[in-house]
Order: sequence, then structure tokens, then C-alpha cells
Amino acid sequence: MPLVERVTTSRFHEPRPKVARTKKTIVLSDDGEQDASIVIDGKKFTGWTGYEIALAYDTLDTFSFIAPYDRYNAELLEAIMPFAFKSCDVFYHDNLVFKGTLLTPDPELAAESSEIALQGYPLCGVLNDCMAPPAKYPLQCAGINMKGVAEAACEFYNIPVLFDGEMGADFTEVSIEPTDKILDFLSKLSKQRDLLFTNTEKGELLFFKAKQEKAFASFVEGKPPLTSIKPKFDAQQFYSHITGYNKTDAEYPTVSYTYENKYLINKGVLRHLAITIDDAETSSDVESAVKSYAGRMFADCVSFELECEGHVNEKNELFQKGMTVCVNAPSVMLVNDTHFIARDVKLKRTTEGKTSTMTLVLPGSYTGEIPEALPWE
Repeated sequence: MPLVERVTTSRFHEPRPKVARTKKTIVLSDDGEQDASIVIDGKKFTGWTGYEIALAYDTLDTFSFIAPYDRYNAELLEAIMPFAFKSCDVFYHDNLVFKGTLLTPDPELAAESSEIALQGYPLCGVLNDCMAPPAKYPLQCAGINMKGVAEAACEFYNIPVLFDGEMGADFTEVSIEPTDKILDFLSKLSKQRDLLFTNTEKGELLFFKAKQEKAFASFVEGKPPLTSIKPKFDAQQFYSHITGYNKTDAEYPTVSYTYENKYLINKGVLRHLAITIDDAETSSDVESAVKSYAGRMFADCVSFELECEGHVNEKNELFQKGMTVCVNAPSVMLVNDTHFIARDVKLKRTTEGKTSTMTLVLPGSYTGEIPEALPWE
């Protein structure tokens, strides 16, 4: 199914900052390639025997690095002290992946040897774990846009909030409950304004509008570097009609909008879903929120998991979250060149080599250009 390409600039594909000067480089294993590194307390730790760097679109990045565990390495032990939540910088070939927070180490003793795994997430990852402190309540926002709500919610943890694209209409009134985790709360609101979120290289929280770009990487069945591709379909969450209703009271009358999924309707399939839209006053507010929900339905119900060798495209550029990927794989019903967006990319290295795993979704899932025909037609 041909899709229109729209070449745009993207902050995801800008040149990444280089590694800063460090006081000392510590090689954890002579057997480990020095392609990835973590800087903690000004010291660069490299020589990891394995890793997984997960770059995520509409969620946050994570990392997990593995090395032999040397309990006599005082510098490593000081750097990875449990529950210190130290700041760290993650690099790939001396290019910054993201500024993050180190979580607790995970040492493991086996019969042959012992290993330690380090995990972490971007600086804004704290928003995924924590609530606002009691002193901030009641945390209510009225008559302000998504940026104002996000800045108020993130202020306590000193997390900068950035926006790339339109922020949508102001919210009439929203409030965060004491038991709401901050990122869960902001994620729900962002979906109502058709916004995605992720972290920047600096660890900031970024809200943005999706953009379809020229293909960053291409894969063809039977040709390297493609090793496998598998469709992931969820039929039970795929609906022909999605009707959204606003919350009503004496002041606001009922407003509704129904999205029609032509792909199912044209086949005579009827499957109805009703949802409630918070903080929607006008029909346009409800319509925008329902279309955003429909787009995410396509992303969740129609995706492909692709695995390939290596971590870079033909131009030796590192694979990125949100990149446009072109695939031709007749064995999984992709009989023509089909463009997808990489919702997430996992860069892995083990003793067997380097691989990348990507979850691919239809571009219209995030740009609002939802297709009436799907790739296999």
C-alpha cells in the first residue's frame, strides 16, 4: 500500500552531543567491546559484555548494561551504590544517548562466574514512579494549556518540559489526584490533545506531534540485515465505531462524536466502543480526542516486530525511535514497499553479536492520517 512521504526535520535525528571529558576511563572487561559507556561521577565505565538500550516513542527510554562483577573494584562499587539514584550519562560510540538516573544494581552469582547488571532511565523517569508531594495539593489547573499543566506537575522534581508542535486547546479544569503518578496523569491528558511524549537526550520531558519522514532505513525479505519480522494483531481491541462523550453536568450538555473505521465497515463488520472524554466542552474537543484514540487503536492493534543485524542504517547512522522504516516482506503480507514508524527500537549486544528489534506501526496512527486500506490489501 503506497503511502505519501513527507520529508521534515526532526529533533530525534539531530547530531547527538559527544561525550564530555571525564576524569578516568574504567574498562570493566577486556572481553567487552568499548562501543557503549556510562559516565557516573565523572568516570567513564566501558567494556560491557552486553547491553540493551531501549529507545521509545510515546514512552521513555531505558538501558541495561552487563559486566563481570568484581567486588574488589572500589570505583565501580562507589559509583553504583544501591538507592543512591545517581545521575549518569549513557553514550554509544561517544555520542550521548540520554542523561539519566541510575537505578539499583543487580548482581548475580552463578557457578561459573558472577555478573552485575546496571539499569536506568532518563532524568524525567522519576515522573513515571512518583506522585506530587502532599504540600502541592490540591493541584488543580484551570483555563491553561498542556504546557502549563505539565510544568505545574513537574515543578517539584525540577524536570524541564518541552513542546514540539501545537499544544491544543486549553483545559477548562483538571486536577491530579494524590494517588496519581505524574506521568500517568500527563499521558492521559496528552492523548486528549493528540500529543505524544518521550525524553530528550538531556533527560527532559518532551511532548510532540508525530511527523512522517523520508525512510531512514529499508528492509527487504531475504536480504541482510533483516533477520525476522512478525505481525502482532489484536483483533479484540479493533472497533468499527468509536463514540466519545464528554462529561456532562447542569452547565455542560452532552456532546458526542463517532469515528468510523472504514476498513471494518466496508467489510460489513460492526464493533462499537464508547469512551468518556475528560474536560471536553465543544464538539471539536470531543472529535479531536476520539480521532486521537482511534489512531492509537491502530497502533496497538496493527504492528510488526522486526529484528535485524546491527544498530545502524546504510549510512552508518544509529537507528532512532520515531524513524520511518520501509519494509517489503511478502511472507508477512507486506507485498509492496510499506512505510512504518518505529514506535520503539531496542539496541542489543550479546556474545552472539549486535541486533536491533523494532516495533513498527502505521504512520497514520500518530499523524491522524488513518488509512481505509491496510498494507496487505
